[in-house]
This record gives sequence, structure tokens and C-alpha cells, in this order.
Amino acid sequence: MTQESYREFLPAVLEVQETPPSPVGRIILRTIMVLLVTAVVWSACGDIDIVAISRGKVVVSELSRPVSSAVMAEVESVLVRDGMKVKKGQPLIRLNSRALDARYEENALRQKINRFHIARLTLLLQHYQDQPAEEKLPAIFYQEDEALARQLSAQLMSEAENDRQEKAVLRDKMSVLKAQKVWYASQKAQSESLLPVYNEQYQALATLYKKQLTSRDSLLEKQKQLTEARYTLESAQAKLTEMDVSYHQAETEYRARIAEKMQQVEQDISDKQHENRVLEKQLQELSAQIALYTLKAPVSGIVDALLFRDGGAAVDAPQELLRIVPENETLTAEVMVSNSDIGFLHSGQNVTVKIDTFDFTRYGWVPGRLIKLSADAIEDKELGLVYKATIELNKKSLVIDGQPMRLEPGMQVTAEITTGTRTILSYLLSPVMEALDSVGKQR
Repeated sequence: MTQESYREFLPAVLEVQETPPSPVGRIILRTIMVLLVTAVVWSACGDIDIVAISRGKVVVSELSRPVSSAVMAEVESVLVRDGMKVKKGQPLIRLNSRALDARYEENALRQKINRFHIARLTLLLQHYQDQPAEEKLPAIFYQEDEALARQLSAQLMSEAENDRQEKAVLRDKMSVLKAQKVWYASQKAQSESLLPVYNEQYQALATLYKKQLTSRDSLLEKQKQLTEARYTLESAQAKLTEMDVSYHQAETEYRARIAEKMQQVEQDISDKQHENRVLEKQLQELSAQIALYTLKAPVSGIVDALLFRDGGAAVDAPQELLRIVPENETLTAEVMVSNSDIGFLHSGQNVTVKIDTFDFTRYGWVPGRLIKLSADAIEDKELGLVYKATIELNKKSLVIDGQPMRLEPGMQVTAEITTGTRTILSYLLSPVMEALDSVGKQR
């Protein structure tokens, strides 16, 4: 019979006395003791982080580049969207510059017309100087504006033809005067050669008449011939002098007319060159003004804080329309630290940043690093005196439902700044120590 069967036949009291205690109780007790010892050892050796919790928001880095309007105008078109990557110099927003564009085109057209006229006048001047010259503008002007080149070439041909006709009239006049001058010169020469002969014949007849060897009629006839020869000589001399004066006047008129036309053309060229210099300065000024109506990216980066999405809005000067966050720029968070925590903070401390928009238990948090503390406290209506702390975020986005979601400026955050560590036992005993410290003390 076994010991267990033997105890079954004993009276109840004896059975209880004879039955050994169950080992389950000892096992439970020992387990509890082991757990207590383990908990004490773990609490004495294990550490927990001491954190300073502060609230704030995501902000655009101080190195982001604002893009502002330098003029008061209407938005014509917005060429970018928030979050869009842009290159340095890429157009972002176009403002309405139609009035300036019209002035620029008008001045450019006037300048072009002046250039065409200068080319025409230069060729015309060569015609006036009797130099070989074309009667149409060079081919380069036809390539630029064929209609205008044809019009001015036709004008040049007409002016050159008028010049030839006018010169021909003056030259014909001079030729006639020159021919008359030659004829009167021959008349003078003839009279000068005949006058001595007539004079000698008259003297001979006068001697014969005195001796009554010839008739009076013969003497008078010879005297008449002598008088006519003298008159012809004097008349030819007078006409020759008159022809000289007329010829010199015609020649002077010819040269003066050419000089007058050349002077007028040179003055026209000078006026148009001066006007083009003035127009060039105006075009440069207008070009600089028009450039202000196209807002371009100052650096390569990402568009942020875009104020307008479409055209039609009016902007003032200077008004910030958007910001460009450089491609390699880090995001920051600005938080307000309480006065009780500021003494434990310094640059370089690790920070856990939880974005209020996204549940950190599902989407995680953003690690960061404390990089800056304000030198003085700021008065806050709700929190009192607080310090501003700047936290550098190590990530620019969180993965939300499989898609990267960029952190945007203005998102509220909760920052847990690790200021140190303490043992779990110290943490658990701190209420007891505070209670013991306050025992026996009364305010």
C-alpha cells in the first residue's frame, strides 16, 4: 500500500496532518520573490530619459529666399505650384506689363525705322556727291523687314532720279551760258581784229577826202563801218562780262544746291542717330522695368508659401508672394520652452518631434537636434515668460499611407527634448522623498 493510499483511510484530522504541503504555493512564492528582486534590480539599474516637453510649429528656414514684387501690378499668370521644384532663374509669376510692352515695341519700331532711314540717307548722300552708289537698301534690310525696305528703296530711287534731273537742268543752263560765252568771245575777237583795219581805211580815206580824191559818201561809209566795229566790240565785251557773271552764278547755284542738299541729308542722319541713342537708353530702361514684371527664382529649390494660385489678383510693392526653400535646406521647428526647463537645455541635445497632424503611433515621429536658444525670455499671454528654441529636423517628410507627405510650415508640433537620464528607482521613490522632505514642515 502506498503512502498516499494509506492517508486516504486515515481520519480527516490525521489525513491533514500526515499529508505534506503542496509545492505550488512555494513555487508561486518563489516566483513572486524573484519578480520582486528583478524589479528592484531593474529599477536600480534601468534608466529613463528626462525630457522637456514644449509646443511650437514647423517654420521655413531662415535661409529660405523670399520672392517679392517690386512693382504695383496685376498678376497675369502663376507658373508654379506649392512644392514644385524650380531652377535658379526660372520664371515663377508674370505680372501684367502690357503698357510697358507697348512702349517698348513702339520705341523699338521707331529705332528700326530710323536705322532704315539712315541707310537710305547714306546712299542718297553718295548720290549727291556723285559717288557710285546703289539705289536700293542692302539685302540685310530686306531680310529684317522686306516691306519697309522696299518702300524706302523706292523713295531712294525717286530722290536719286530727282537729283539727276535737277543737276541735268543746272548743267544744261551752264552749258548754254558757256556756249554763249564762247560765241561772244569770238565776236569780241573778230571785232578786235577788224577795228584796226577799219580805222586804217578810214584814215586813208580821210586823207584822200582832204585832197578831194574821194567822195564824202565813201568816207562816211567807212566811218560807219568803223563805228559799227567799235560798237560790236563794246557790245561783245559787255555780253561776255554778263555771260561770265551768269555762268559763275549758275555754277555757284549748282554747288550751293548740292551743298544744301548734302547738309540737309547729313543733318537728317545726325538727328536720327541722336534719336536712336535716346531711344536705346529708353529701351534699356524699359527692358529693366519689364524685367521686374517677371518674378524669377533666386535659387534652385522648392516653391513654398505661394500666395496666389491664379492670375487676376492685384499686388503691392513690396509684397512677398512666395518663398523658395533651397534644395539642400533643412526644415526647422520653433518651440517655446518654459522657464523651468531652460536651465537644462543646450545646443546639440536630441529631440523627438511629434507632428500633431499625423498620429505618431501610426506614422511615427521626426528626429531632430536642438541648435539654438534665444538669449532672453519672451512674454507669452498664456505661458508667461518662455524661451524660443530652434530645432533642426532630420527629415522633411513622413510616409503617410505609403505616400511621402512633405512637412509644411505652420504645422503644430510637440517637441520632447532629452535633457538627461535617471534610474527608474529614483523616479519611483521621488514622490516618497518629496513627502518625507515635507514631513514636519508647515508654511
